[in-house]
Parts: sequence; C-alpha cells; structure tokens
Amino acid sequence: MESPTQARGLTPVERRVLLRLAVVAAFAFLALRLYLWGAAIHPRYRIDEIPTKTGGAAAEWLIAPEGSHGEQWIARDTDGDGTWNAFDTPQGAFARPTSSSPRRWLVVCLDGVPLSAMQSLWDAGQFREFFRPTATVSTFPSDSETALTAALHAAPVPGYEHRYFDRGRNAMRGGAWVTLSGYGIPYIQKLDYDPPGWSKAAPYVMLRKTYDADLGRFREAFLRSHEPVFLAHITASDAFLHVRTAQQARPLLLEFDDVLRELYLDARGSLGIIVFSDHGNTQVPNRAAPLETFLAGHGWRVSDSLRTPRDVAIPPYGLVGFAALYCQPESVEQLAEELRGIEGADVIVSRSPGGKMATIRAAGSNATAELEWSADGRRYRYSPREGDPLDLADLFGRLRASGKLDGEGFASDADLFAATSSALYPDAAGRIRAWATGGVRNLSDIMVSFRPGYFYGNGSFQYMVTLAGTHGGLERSSTLGFAMATFPLPGAIRVADVIPARLLDSVSARKMPNRSASPQPVAALSPNQ
Repeated sequence: MESPTQARGLTPVERRVLLRLAVVAAFAFLALRLYLWGAAIHPRYRIDEIPTKTGGAAAEWLIAPEGSHGEQWIARDTDGDGTWNAFDTPQGAFARPTSSSPRRWLVVCLDGVPLSAMQSLWDAGQFREFFRPTATVSTFPSDSETALTAALHAAPVPGYEHRYFDRGRNAMRGGAWVTLSGYGIPYIQKLDYDPPGWSKAAPYVMLRKTYDADLGRFREAFLRSHEPVFLAHITASDAFLHVRTAQQARPLLLEFDDVLRELYLDARGSLGIIVFSDHGNTQVPNRAAPLETFLAGHGWRVSDSLRTPRDVAIPPYGLVGFAALYCQPESVEQLAEELRGIEGADVIVSRSPGGKMATIRAAGSNATAELEWSADGRRYRYSPREGDPLDLADLFGRLRASGKLDGEGFASDADLFAATSSALYPDAAGRIRAWATGGVRNLSDIMVSFRPGYFYGNGSFQYMVTLAGTHGGLERSSTLGFAMATFPLPGAIRVADVIPARLLDSVSARKMPNRSASPQPVAALSPNQ
C-alpha cells in the first residue's frame, strides 16, 4: 500500500528543493575533483643536504627516502665530474648505469625550457642524476611541430602549427580540433606519453595544476609500461614559460627533478635517461607585430586562399616569434622585399622553387645574401650581395683562409655547425636548408623571424594572456633548448640528434603491427650514438 506522501507525489516546492540539492551536490563533486586534480607530487626521495661546492672534486648528497624513519641514502660523485655515479643504501650499493648496462631507457621532452634555466639548476646542485645540460639547437622555425618531428624522425606534419595552409586545397585547415585530437600529427604516434589534447590549452587558465597533472600522468604511464624504451612529451612547461619567467618556473622544474629522481633511484642502476627541450624561450615581454596591417597598407590582401598575385595566406594560431607566408610564385621576392619594413621583423627568408637555395634579407636594411647547399645537405655556400644578414661572411673568410672551403666556395656542414652552434643565429645554414626542403607537408614560401619582444598569432588569443616570452625565431634565445643524459653529451647537439638512433629504431620496431608481444632488449649505446 502506498503511503500518503507517495500517493500525492512531490509538491512544486519539494521538487525545487531537490533540484537545488542536486545542483549543489553536482557543483560540490566537480569542485572536489578539481581540487584533487593536478595535486603536487610529493618527492619519494628528498635531498637532505646538497654540497656547497660540486664539480672538480668528490662530493656527497644525503638523500632521505619517504617514510624511511631516519634512513639515509648517500649519492656520491667520486670522480669529480659533478654527476652521481655511486649510491650507498641500507639495501646495498649500486652504480650509475654505463652506456651498455641499462635494461630500460626513458626519453623525455620537457617542452620549451631554455638552456640557461636548466644549467642554473644543475649548477645549484639539482638534476645530478645527469651530466651538466648542454645546448640543443632547435629547428627553424623553433617550435614543437618541426622540432619534435626532427627529434623523433617522424613523417612531416601538415604545417608549422596546428592551423596550417593546405596548398593542395588552397585553403586554411586544422586548428583547435587538431590540438584536441592529435589527428594527422605523425610524431604523436611515436610517443608513449603525450598529454590529452584538452589539457594543452588548460595551462593558460590553471598553470600549476595543469603542469602537476601532466607530470603525474607521465609518471603513472611510465610505471604502468614495461617497454624497454619509453618516449614522453610534457607540454605544460612550454605554456608556463610563455606567461611566466624562468625564475618563476624553478619550483616546477624541481618537481620534475623529484619525479626523475624517484624513477632513477628505484631502478637501482638499470635505467638510462635522456631529457631535452625542443626549443628555447626569449623570456622578454612581447607585443604583436602589426603584420596584417602592414601588408594591407602595402596593397596585399591577407586571405585564406590564393587567387591573385596580391593574395597572401598566413596561418595564425599560437603567439609565436615567426610567421609563415604563402603566396603566388611570381610574388615571392617582391613580398619578401617589402617585409623588411615591418616593425619587429629580424630576418626574412624566402626559398627558391627548386629547393636548392634561399635568399636571406635583414629587416630594416638592405642587407641580402644567398645561401646554397649541396643535394645531400652536407655543404653550404654563403654569398652576401649587400651587408651580411646572417653574420657569416667573416666565418667563411676564415674557413677559406684555413683551406676548409672547396673549389666552389662550399663549407662542410660539420664545420659550420661547430662554428655557429652558439652564434646569434645558431646553425643558421642547416636550419634554413631544413626549412626550405622539408619538415612539413605544406612548405611556406617565406618565413619571417621576429626579434625577441614581438610575436605573431591568433588575434583573439593575445587578449587572454600576457606573454612573458615566446619562441619560433631564428635567433639564439628562441633556439637553444637543453639536453642532458645519464651519459655525457656533446657541448651542442641538433634536436634531430638528441635521441640515439638505436633507441628510435627500437621504438619503430615495436610499434610495427606484427611486433613480438614481448619487449626485446635494446642494443648497447655509446655516448655518440
């Protein structure tokens, strides 16, 4: 038998009360999930004592494992190279892995962290699992799409960002849905961890929580995996450094050190690690370069398609230090010449249709040069017409005087990289050639590299954030990231050479459809592989 309340049903007032309670409960649940999401990771191994003087002499670090009730580990640098190479624990001693001993490898790209930020932390006694960070020279443009494609030796991405100009369709394509889905981005398929697409925009709203969540997901993914080579990409660090300074990022980088230290020490000498960033960051306040206004004032029409010789397509997306321009073939050189006058421009590069030469112009002057390269990309010739836009004329003169130019005036790629890896425009010759010949499926006709302090990108996005720095340009601060490993690296290395070929081969083999279900051991590495 029904009760009187059941028989009469709920009154309107009771229904409103229940609805309000349900809404309050839903908001409370979401608030709790938001509070718990992105919680800071507590270190399992806390450094109790850091030597005040390290490098060049033996040193010791005292490490306290979480919940050890006074137990201490000792990490020793016995040979004075500044890196931990011996560990004493109550459970027994172990040593830093040699290049041939790790049973497993972890490779992490910590997106967008400049070289100076990581070197300063290492010099203060942090990240001593690794040898001192060295310079990673990014691609041109110095952004994640081209740099990670190069680092992972992946198939070309559609464009320089997730919104791009499709030459075949003569239309703009992509955008936020590419970021959200990762669709059509080959390098993502090579990764064992890449954050979900929705989280790649969240850092601009919830900086710290998004970073901690990214770090936590990476840690969990690695611990769940048993693959012999684990490739990871942490993106929230790049977003953080777009809107905060490197000094403000120090606590986040130390959290990253905490996570790596846990994984490294728990492996007890059986894990090798390589960490790098894909590009640098200018770390200066930025404002928008008036590119579209400038072009309109000079009679060009910025459009999503190319119909006439005065049409220009420029895909706007992130707020970056470069702009990729597309136009009709007969308009390339005139457009590149006029772009010298845009505020904030530094260097304007246009490519020849045959892919064998590029013309380089300095903004604000008449300085012009031609850069040519051999078909295999191993030799370059630099011919200034007026001025010296890449500051390479003296270098080529010295190489000629020392007999290092061939009979046609070409210098070797190795000599140029060695001489320019830390120049104002690091590895300019190699990076410009790579831009002109590949890296993306829809090559631009012109690339404008802006000076630090200027950006180009989505007009609406610039009103949502204030940039503390960006990247993308040809110059040094945008270009130089870091690389460090549990084995020594060269003083400077191209981003394409950071991950040893044998590790990439191992990843490619296991991602083939018919690979064995059981992970196979990785061949031994030497520091130069």
